[in-house]
Amino acid sequence: MISVLYIDDQQDLLNIGKIFLEKSGEISADICSDPKKAFDHLTTRNYDAIISDYEMPEIDGITLLKNIRQRGCNTPFIIFTGKGREEVVIDALNSGADFYLQKGGDPKAQFIELIHKLKKAVDKQKTERALEKQISLIKRITEISTGLMNTPFLFIDKKIEDALEEIGTLCRSDRCYLMMWDDATKKTFSITHDWCKPGYKSAYEEIQNENLSDYYKIFFELDQNQYVLCDSVTRKKTEEPEFFGKIGDLNIQSILLVPIQIGEVTTGILGLDTLLQETSWIDEEINTLRIFGQVIINAIIRRKGDQKLVESEERYRNVVEQQAEFICRYRPDGTHIFVNNAYCMYFGIPSDEVIGKKFKPKMPKEDLKELCQYFSKLTPEYPDGTIEHQVIFPDGGIRWQQWSDHAVFDEHGTCVEYQSVGRDITDRKRIEINLAQSEELYRTVFESTGTAMMVLDEDTSIISANHEMERISGYSRSNIEHSMSWTSFVSPEDLKRMYEYHQNRRKGVSNIPSQYEFTFITRDNQRIRSFITVGMIPDTKQSIVSIIDISKLSDTEHALRESEEKFRKLAESLSLGVYIIQDEKFLYANPYIVSLLGYTLEELCSLPFFSFFLEEDIPTIKKTMEDRLTKKTSSVVYNVHAKTKRKTIILIEIQGSITFYQSKPAFIGIFKKLEEEHE
Repeated sequence: MISVLYIDDQQDLLNIGKIFLEKSGEISADICSDPKKAFDHLTTRNYDAIISDYEMPEIDGITLLKNIRQRGCNTPFIIFTGKGREEVVIDALNSGADFYLQKGGDPKAQFIELIHKLKKAVDKQKTERALEKQISLIKRITEISTGLMNTPFLFIDKKIEDALEEIGTLCRSDRCYLMMWDDATKKTFSITHDWCKPGYKSAYEEIQNENLSDYYKIFFELDQNQYVLCDSVTRKKTEEPEFFGKIGDLNIQSILLVPIQIGEVTTGILGLDTLLQETSWIDEEINTLRIFGQVIINAIIRRKGDQKLVESEERYRNVVEQQAEFICRYRPDGTHIFVNNAYCMYFGIPSDEVIGKKFKPKMPKEDLKELCQYFSKLTPEYPDGTIEHQVIFPDGGIRWQQWSDHAVFDEHGTCVEYQSVGRDITDRKRIEINLAQSEELYRTVFESTGTAMMVLDEDTSIISANHEMERISGYSRSNIEHSMSWTSFVSPEDLKRMYEYHQNRRKGVSNIPSQYEFTFITRDNQRIRSFITVGMIPDTKQSIVSIIDISKLSDTEHALRESEEKFRKLAESLSLGVYIIQDEKFLYANPYIVSLLGYTLEELCSLPFFSFFLEEDIPTIKKTMEDRLTKKTSSVVYNVHAKTKRKTIILIEIQGSITFYQSKPAFIGIFKKLEEEHE
């Protein structure tokens, strides 16, 4: 219901206006005859809109509007007055009024127009606020992603929990949590991170030890990369008790479960739910939450890799820190002649168990084959060589070694001994492997964030660009990287400002914005309104940027309005009745139906749909509606008797089919009169 504060110094007009406004049941109006007391109302209650007269004693409507705006209140404001001078209209609109409506003429028509303007202003503000929230969510997720990439693994868990709290709060949830399968079989799951509002039981406490079989159908959908959304668990557990399983017993009002994929594999699930009141989440939020989930999962994967590396290094630290190079001499059959203390300490065996015996450390088959080929290539002419290979220790651990070998040959050219100096290079190898993995992880994040990303050099050239940058710009990666400047993609009106940011950021100026909007120019000169996030790469003059196309949000709204307007114009031009019915009430009726039944459009929409028909025909109507809802039939034509406002009866033909309006079933069709009216 829309809440309205109606201000006018004429009490009689206020009383009449309140009746008209509240007649449909969609509006709740508070009235105020003293504009000075309007601020008391605004202090004690939040309104969806304000209606005010212009000419009032002591303070006029425009002055009231200015005072309200100065207090930071952006509530839609409509001036409804008898004054219609052009300069007053201009002053009102320039002062922040959403609409200006002149009194006079038919009061009913006036208030119909007023209600129309009122709804339009409220819907416009709701759309703008939803857009602002979505942009704010995207901006914050981008910041969280950058922060996690720069966070040491020891602090990542705390960083993730802080991010869950922030995103959960932004998305109107009481709890926000991350679930991951325990192994590849996906038979059990664990809640790895969670957040809940103070005073509530956490998801970990409530769900952690639940049997996965109790939620089989839900997890099957999630594993197919299909999100699960229920805005009313109470209703859903009655409609589909088998699908929701035990969730209906967990005191949850609304729940959203979003599968998180890395590549083609569903790795985890991001969950949000409410415990006190029902809510819902729109597709745009869910798509953004998928990106957020990928950011969190990637951070967890990086933390696990870093943690394993640290634990492995800790395991061998004593050996690595104390060892010197290990030296040995041995015959071609493997019998050792000499080993030093470092050698014995490294392999963990006493020297008397090595000297005079054939000691060969265990190695992977591929390394052993390579080692045999290596020794066969040592000759009297080329007796020296160096090789790197792996060694398998008794506990199953694998270490890397580097050996410098010298083969000793007798006068006949036969090898009689090898003299070898070895060292452990496991740390170096792990760094190389970890670096390669980090580069792969960086590339995965770089390519899978869903935003256009580039790495920029000091001279404005583009060092690297991801696939989304190719798509949005129209250029291939080979055309972009090391060939183009980022200035080629910026509109002329934004270029000077952004170039100054680019230079000052590299000079260390601290007050340069890291996030802002600009107009992106594509290869075919298309202009795209975009949001950019910029961060410097530490210890370099390079920066990394992320670009999000935010133009489609407004384009979608515009296309929807155009589509609705086309439908309305077409319906109103027909010589047949066109209707839309939802929840047993008219949502829309064209002028033909209004004229045929004799009611105003407001009356049609406020009265129960079945009240316009004879009692004996109502079962027929209900049966046809039920058949369409259960998909027994897609469209139906039938004749019934309708009652007009003049108490006459007419035979009409109704044709209709099922549709959806605001995600709920509705009926759309036509009325056609078959017989003249009779008493």
